[in-house]
Amino acid sequence: MRGILAVSLALAAWPAIAFAQTSTPAQAPAAAQASAPAQPKTLRNARYCEVLPISLGLNGLKARVFNTIGYGDCPAALWDKLSESAVRKQFGAVTVMMNGPRYFLMDRIIPKGATAKGEMADIGGMTFESRAEVKLSLFELQEKPYSEHTINRETVYRFDAGQPTFQLKSPKGASYVMQAYAAFIDKSLTYNDLPNLGARLKLPAGWSYSVVTPTQDLLLKATGKATVIQDEMKNTYQKIIP
Repeated sequence: MRGILAVSLALAAWPAIAFAQTSTPAQAPAAAQASAPAQPKTLRNARYCEVLPISLGLNGLKARVFNTIGYGDCPAALWDKLSESAVRKQFGAVTVMMNGPRYFLMDRIIPKGATAKGEMADIGGMTFESRAEVKLSLFELQEKPYSEHTINRETVYRFDAGQPTFQLKSPKGASYVMQAYAAFIDKSLTYNDLPNLGARLKLPAGWSYSVVTPTQDLLLKATGKATVIQDEMKNTYQKIIP
């Protein structure tokens, strides 16, 4: 998805839904003999990709978030050959968001509940695992950057003391920590560019971007739900809940 989040995953610039199509809820095709996931030794700046099959059911639109974290770094040779139409057909989905490559910014993910173990799928020769679920409205399919969205997941993102975090602050005083940056709107974007990213963003009136280095571990918790936003470059941020 060139939109949400997720693990990370937010909802901007979604393609139009073709309502003439019908679909059953997206089911994950079985992955071929996938080994148990293991977080990269260094999670900060680790590359990953996501696909989000979107289904239309009695309760409306729903996106399931599958990502590659723990199963490899989403090799460009495989990801670049993966087509939206092939993934849509594989899942029987109404449409699919192709979201990647992305790079995580936390130092550790502590999963819980359904986030700890999801369904696996072999997609284009890469192993993906389901990590979150998002209910959508028609309005959200064309949402603008810097708008909040709710994602169903249980996680703790740990940002180590002494390591920089990249944060947005809204006019109402809410703070959002960047959990992943995107390298597909600006394919040249790297971790080293993030301290000065604020000068490149088209921040709404009253918003600010800053680098904050915590003096103790910052634990960004989601106990069932997480509130996320994206900037116009599709970098994803999670709201700090006091």
